[in-house]
Amino acid sequence: MREWTTFSGLTFLVGPMRPLSSFMLGLTLGACNGDPGVPSVIRVGGTYQTAVSVIASDCVGQTVEQHPTTVAHVPGATALTLTHAGNSYSGTLDADGSFRTAPVSQVFDGVSYQIGITGRFSTTAIDAEVHVAAARQPPCSFTARWVGPKDGAPNTLP
Repeated sequence: MREWTTFSGLTFLVGPMRPLSSFMLGLTLGACNGDPGVPSVIRVGGTYQTAVSVIASDCVGQTVEQHPTTVAHVPGATALTLTHAGNSYSGTLDADGSFRTAPVSQVFDGVSYQIGITGRFSTTAIDAEVHVAAARQPPCSFTARWVGPKDGAPNTLP
């Protein structure tokens, strides 16, 4: 006779199993425990405690602010969105953890900026360069570095 039982928050149908049922349960449990026969997918979503610094600039008096960066990412997808200081940047993600965003135009304090980001995720952190072109007089540009650990569970890089 088969019956339902709960273990560690998961509900299972238990009782005499047929060979195919045993095989399917083995596949399911193997997928849950990181069995090397089951492919993993990239996972980088979460919040990163980024430290921000200017690493190159020809913009006189350029400063940056410290803010966490939130990454919205569906496991296995190539699309992602980074949000930093309330501004969002959509981009693409490679299986090795490298990413890039499309340039975005934004206006701060009456000045127009073109902002693009390239970087890489490790299993525990983000490391990125933010390339900014400012339409000041005279025009100038700078590059900031975002680097910081991820809060919570580590990233998965297949």
